Amino acid sequence: MDDRLTGTARAQVEARLLDLSQGGALLQLATALEVGTINDFTLPLDSGSVWVQGEVKRCTPFEGGFQVGVEFVGMDPHDQRRLREYLDRSR
Repeated sequence: MDDRLTGTARAQVEARLLDLSQGGALLQLATALEVGTINDFTLPLDSGSVWVQGEVKRCTPFEGGFQVGVEFVGMDPHDQRRLREYLDRSR
């Protein structure tokens, strides 16, 4: 019997939000993410959280972890509006 498995594993990883815009985010993670992959993220806002799908554009070593630049590629229109309102209030 061949006991090798191949596939994709999902994990929940804590991240520190360094920068946020309508189009993407810069995160600090303990774990590297592969450039080009699409991941699901939950962004905490004052009024709750929004779910986004983001494509990893860069991942570089940073202070014992990694800085990960993500471009948002999928977001519910309601969450887009909530994010825009949050960013407008934060300026």
